[in-house]
Amino acid sequence: MEKFKVILNRSIGKVYVPKHIRNREEEVILHISDTPYGFFYALKNLIRKINPEYIIHTGDLVDNIKLEFCHYSLYRYTKRLEVLIDILSKSNAKKIYICLGNHDKKEKLQEISNKIQIIDKSENINIKNLKLRMSHYSNEIIKDPQEYNLYGHNLQMRNKIDNGKIYLNGIQSINIIYTDTKKVEYLPYPFGIDDERLRKGKIGL
Repeated sequence: MEKFKVILNRSIGKVYVPKHIRNREEEVILHISDTPYGFFYALKNLIRKINPEYIIHTGDLVDNIKLEFCHYSLYRYTKRLEVLIDILSKSNAKKIYICLGNHDKKEKLQEISNKIQIIDKSENINIKNLKLRMSHYSNEIIKDPQEYNLYGHNLQMRNKIDNGKIYLNGIQSINIIYTDTKKVEYLPYPFGIDDERLRKGKIGL
């Protein structure tokens, strides 16, 4: 039954959140990455259901607009970015971190919000009893890996545990990190999100 609910939600553009996550007693970190505009509605519902205490986005905020290659799309990127930042800012999260991706514009992000902490390239932070490193790029992560390592950009380095360190790719899955028990849970993105990220038939990563 649980598997059916996951598939059903993914097929209609939503993320299924199990009851034990919604009814948890400890704080969690929500980690996402490389989010196309088509995911924003699902993200809004996801945040409402999980009500995370911390949110980390590891870059490429409007990933179906490849701003690095399409500078003429800056206006469209900015309008979509405003939608995403509104969703994140209206959450109950104590802290929101955003790593800049290769398709992001720092100046526009700064104009839109002052509630969010912007990470230029990479940064190590502590959240309660967790030591985290975050970046858009996995090659930045491996320079100084911490207990938990969060990134996106591509699938060159997937989710894994190596030498006791946890590596979480926000493209591969939506990651939920429990701040007390240090448990990690993985939620799948809706069907079709990868196609939007890749802009199939258009410009690639």
